Amino acid sequence: MNKYVFGYNGDKKKSHWVGIHFTNLTKEQMKHLNKAEKELLKAGVSFDTGYNFCSKTRDWEFDWSLKGCLVSEKKP
Repeated sequence: MNKYVFGYNGDKKKSHWVGIHFTNLTKEQMKHLNKAEKELLKAGVSFDTGYNFCSKTRDWEFDWSLKGCLVSEKKP
C-alpha cells in the first residue's frame, strides 16, 4: 500500500511522506526485504522502519527520516 500523506519534516516545514506497508510476508520474503534494507543502507539511503508483531506487517516510512535520496510524486 503506497499512500502520500501530508506531514511535517524535522524543520517544521510541510512535506509529503510515503508509508509502505508489507503484509503477509513469508520468512523467505522477510529475508529478502531485510537484505534490501541493508543494501539501501550501504548505498547511503536510510529511513524509519518498523514491524508490527500482531499483524506481522513490515513498515517503511519515507518521511523526514529519509536520508540519501528524495521522494517525489510523478504526475501523468
